[in-house]
Amino acid sequence: MLMADLGLLVNFSPAHPPYDKVGHFVLYGIASFLCHRATGKRMVDILNYPIPFGPTIFTVVTAGEEMLQAILPHRTASIEDFLFSFAGIVLFYWIGEIWDTKKS
Repeated sequence: MLMADLGLLVNFSPAHPPYDKVGHFVLYGIASFLCHRATGKRMVDILNYPIPFGPTIFTVVTAGEEMLQAILPHRTASIEDFLFSFAGIVLFYWIGEIWDTKKS
């Protein structure tokens, strides 16, 4: 992320559309999966609905990072990038939950 913020990924083709969408989906999904396990699969109640703590924190950081891109000279903010990131976060969390129930 720092390399992209400094404009050092200009010639790195996977960092440009449409490949960046795949990267957002997969990398943020893996990070969500790992973050959920790193927080002990902790859940928090929001309006009496259990929400996974790790993926929620990671989603907030993802949204903040996407908003930060709007003010950086070598980056562009994109709702599509955020949506692909969010889809990866949700899907990889869900895959992890299914994987855990099958192991039990």
